[in-house]
Amino acid sequence: MPCIDTPSPEKVRKLNEELREESFIREGKGRLKVTIESSGEALETTMSGSLKSVGEIAKILGVEAKGGKIEAVVDGVKVKMERGKLELEFDNVDRMRIEKA
Repeated sequence: MPCIDTPSPEKVRKLNEELREESFIREGKGRLKVTIESSGEALETTMSGSLKSVGEIAKILGVEAKGGKIEAVVDGVKVKMERGKLELEFDNVDRMRIEKA
């Protein structure tokens, strides 16, 4: 008798529909450089994809874009964005930057 049951595909699909996750990154062409700074150390990597537009991300966050830029605090996270560059600063002063490579 196993202790852990594997999830059924129906349950996983339903859970994903309820969460309605949104991503700032669009799959496809392009390269992005992702930098995470924490406790004075930085981790950099690149990935395939592109950032969604400032308007799309403003809609996801429920904020207003002014002059093609976003500067807002959402759930305690400082968000700054302009075309091709997104920066998130968390309460514990960790930062994440995503920009075109």
